[in-house]
Amino acid sequence: MGKTTGFMEYGRLEEGYKSVPERLKNYREFVIGLDDAQARVQAARCMDCGT
Repeated sequence: MGKTTGFMEYGRLEEGYKSVPERLKNYREFVIGLDDAQARVQAARCMDCGT
């Protein structure tokens, strides 16, 4: 479980996406994930609600 008040302290970050012209060049993943530091902050928002 993360910080109990983490969901109030840290804003939600959404993953990014590559532009459509870039996606059309190949069949690779087009979602730009969070880096380690961003993932740790987002994990602190977890209240262990089971979702």
